[in-house]
Amino acid sequence: MTESSSSPARKAPAKKTTAKKSAAKKAPAKKTAKKTAAKKAPAKKTPAKKTVAEKAAPSTAAEKPAAKKTAAGRTRSRLEAARERARSAPGSTYFANARERGRRMLDDPEALRRVADESNRSGASRSGPFATVMDDFRTLVRLVVAYARGNYRDIPPDSVALVVAGLLYVVSPLDLLPDALPGIGFMDDAVVIGWVIKAVRQELDAFRAWEVGQ
Repeated sequence: MTESSSSPARKAPAKKTTAKKSAAKKAPAKKTAKKTAAKKAPAKKTPAKKTVAEKAAPSTAAEKPAAKKTAAGRTRSRLEAARERARSAPGSTYFANARERGRRMLDDPEALRRVADESNRSGASRSGPFATVMDDFRTLVRLVVAYARGNYRDIPPDSVALVVAGLLYVVSPLDLLPDALPGIGFMDDAVVIGWVIKAVRQELDAFRAWEVGQ
């Protein structure tokens, strides 16, 4: 009886040892999970939103200079087109009509004086390209006034008609480039007056000499 009751008591430690071994085996598994989590943590530090913002900022800054260059290119193109058109003004229908009117006005002193007065007022407000011909333009106005008054007639009628045509082109609201266009409206007027000045240069110099002697 004593031996049989003591034999079961010897088996109990064996069970405890097995449980401890199982617990010991499970413990490293938890540490491995922590290590795995620690390895995954750096992946969360990548700021996706900041990367997009950083990429967007330089592209926006690059677009602004490009837009300015495009606007400047359009402005240059408009100016070049206006200059090219202005150069054709002496051969335009508008100037041909002015020359025809100028020839008809030679025998109408009152009409000549009106054109001269209108030209003088119009020229006073001119700027830009027209400034380069302003001095000669004023001389043309004085020549027409002197011719209308009968004070100066030492000039061929065709030359007077050409001068009057130039003045008519300047004061007329209908010409190749409307005067209201900012920066380019007076280009064709300056070209026409420059062309007239070259055509009557000798007569213009002779008139100035006559003015000095008065």
